[in-house]
Amino acid sequence: MRNAAGANRTISVSPACVVLAWLGCAVGAAEALAADWPGFRGPNHNGVSLETGGFDAWPEGGKPPVAWKASVGKGHSAVVVAGGRAFTMGWDGRQDTVWCFDAASGAVTWKVSYPCGERNAESGPRSTPAVDADTVYTLSQNGHLRATEVAGGRERWHVNLPETCAPDKDYGHCWSPLLLGDLVILGGGRAGLAFRKSTGQKAWGDPAGRGANASAVPYDDGGRRGVVVASTDGKTVDVVGVNPDGGAELWRFPGWPEPWGNINACPVVLQGKVFITSGQSHHGGARLSFAGGKAVKDWESRALGSNTGQCVLLDGHVYGVDCSRGTLVCVKWDDGSKVWEQKGFGNFGSLMAADGRLIVMGSNGGLVVAQASPQGYRELRRFDGVVGRTFTAPVLANGRLYCRDYEGQVVCLATGGK
Repeated sequence: MRNAAGANRTISVSPACVVLAWLGCAVGAAEALAADWPGFRGPNHNGVSLETGGFDAWPEGGKPPVAWKASVGKGHSAVVVAGGRAFTMGWDGRQDTVWCFDAASGAVTWKVSYPCGERNAESGPRSTPAVDADTVYTLSQNGHLRATEVAGGRERWHVNLPETCAPDKDYGHCWSPLLLGDLVILGGGRAGLAFRKSTGQKAWGDPAGRGANASAVPYDDGGRRGVVVASTDGKTVDVVGVNPDGGAELWRFPGWPEPWGNINACPVVLQGKVFITSGQSHHGGARLSFAGGKAVKDWESRALGSNTGQCVLLDGHVYGVDCSRGTLVCVKWDDGSKVWEQKGFGNFGSLMAADGRLIVMGSNGGLVVAQASPQGYRELRRFDGVVGRTFTAPVLANGRLYCRDYEGQVVCLATGGK
């Protein structure tokens, strides 16, 4: 671990330089509600926003209103928003950069860069930042875990994670930080890794074990807190529940037959049940139930298999993009049976949900707003070419929708929602 005096750090700070003249009162109303999105998959870690309205005002067959654009470097890191600032990460072939923008204007508030090498597959940050109070936490593809001051980009601490805790040399360190109490929790190791937010000291976890690609997800089981993580032996994946207060293992479901850690989509957790999905070597999804220190499989279905795309659970149905068919799929939470599917989203499409809508980013960079209903697919808006080729789900915060492609183009769209 190195403290704030460590080497290999450059900071650039600039004043606001972009003005959104037309946005006016729509953004002002949304900001007043402060519907931030401070970490991967949002404040509730489920890909669902509580914001309402806005999308119906977008033109049919036209282009949605662009608030601002930026180029941040290659990668998969989504945008997160907190306290009027927007954060993401990118890679220029030699180094990573953590970016802090003014969320309304897109002006660069600060940026911090540090050396970072490449990986065998789609190099660039695979992790999304997480913001808590005055600190933003980030993880590079090569295991640089960093805590940076929100106000000006000054480093608080950094830790270099060992290669042994990552799935393999192709993907590297993939997990978005989960902030829980005084801990930064990652999906690495045999059953998660936890570090103290204030110092970077390891709190618990075995870094000699390999974590799968999925990020850690918290849950509450009748008042008992837990975190779901995934680990791999290179042949199969185990899904594990751990106690964040010390890291003790609560339950383990072994042997999901997806090699090399390729459960990429975060588990979806509700009331003692967990939905998992994969789609590279083993295509399909399953729901698990955990209780009394054990986890069992309720059902398994090939109706929805997602590789990199995230899924959401709404009103007893799971929605996601199937990677083998490039289709948006609705399946029943109770038994995994397919309700409907719709073509046209690419093998790496991903999504979030808000106000009864699915906000889907196709892997070719096209954006679709559709009704979230088991009654059938109903498309409300479609916009082609919002960004380029992408693996990253859009993010909605304070009346703005943030989209990002692999090459590093970030596009912020004004929704006028609240």
